Parts: sequence; C-alpha cells; structure tokens
Amino acid sequence: MYIGRFVVLGKTSADEWYLGYRVSSRSFPNRLIRTLADRAMVVPTSDAPPTDNPYISYNCLRRNGDIWVLGNGSQVDPIIDKVSLGYGLRDALALSLLALDYEHDQYNTPRVVAALDRDADSGYLGIVADNQLSVREMAVEPGEALLVATYEATQPTSVHLVGDDAATLCDALFTCEYELPVAALVVHFGNEVDIASRSARE
Repeated sequence: MYIGRFVVLGKTSADEWYLGYRVSSRSFPNRLIRTLADRAMVVPTSDAPPTDNPYISYNCLRRNGDIWVLGNGSQVDPIIDKVSLGYGLRDALALSLLALDYEHDQYNTPRVVAALDRDADSGYLGIVADNQLSVREMAVEPGEALLVATYEATQPTSVHLVGDDAATLCDALFTCEYELPVAALVVHFGNEVDIASRSARE
C-alpha cells in the first residue's frame, strides 16, 4: 500500500519515546534527509532534475528545548517559532496547521506532524487536510507506534516497528510495509537523544 509521507509517534519496549518521519514518493524520489546540529532537512539529491515545486525541500525536524517537532513540510518552522514565543505545543501545532492549510498541489496533500514535549511527557499527532484539522495528544504504550500519513492512513494508525535505538528504528521505518520509501529519520529519546537517518540515494 502506498500512503505517501508519514510521521510516527512511538515508544520502545523499554518505554522510551521516539519520533519518526518517512518520505515516500511516486513523483520525486531524488531526495534525501540531511541532519544538522539543530535540525534535519529534506533536500534534492545532487542528480535531481530541476523543479520549481515548493514542497520538495523543507526542514522536517526542529526543536526548542525539550520540544521536538517532525513534519512533511514548511509547517515545522512556524510550530517551533510559536513554541519559542511561549505557546503550548498543542496550540502551536493547531495554529500553524490552520494558518498554512494543506499543500495546494494537484493532490491537495495534507500536512502531517508528530511532536513530543519531553518535559510534560506528552506526544502529539496532527494533520490538516482539505476535509479535517486534527491535533491529538496520543497515549502510546511501550512497544507501540502510531502513524499519520498524507494518503489512506489519515487517522492515527498502528505500525509495527522493532528497535531500541535510533539506527534500528530508522531501518525498521525505512523497510516497513508501505511502498516507495525514499528517506527516513528517527529521533530516539533514551538516556541521550539519538538521531539516525537513511536515504535510498545520496
């Protein structure tokens, strides 16, 4: 099944939070995820054909203190900006998704987010589509993971991912049952914060 880009909110069997994001694409496979000190970005590969599509490059991961946000587009930046101004995470998610709306491309692609407030021990999944706006704090059990995707799985959906660190979870995310993986990113919150990414092309 093809569900497009999707975000994941999960816990390992040791009850440690993680966030994940996977780029899946039928139209733009020439992309990778590049991690920097304070963010991660989806960018074209060096051999990608030129395009004026505004939706293929963006920050997919940002943080402010103990608040972390992953998403499939430019909504990640204003969410973190609002958090830095003092908004609570729920309000920052809802206001930013409402303001930006879904991507006005030929598919009316939804914007999806997964977010974690480590200090409050609260995880969220959000989506804005042409027929819904939802930001939900999710109860996640140890060993459980939930995703929200741009297509088909536009409500929180269980996904089976096995791993106890960022690297193994990232591999599990990249190779899970859904079609056309392009790149994956996982942030694991154990004793230390660990980030891993994997791309089909460099």
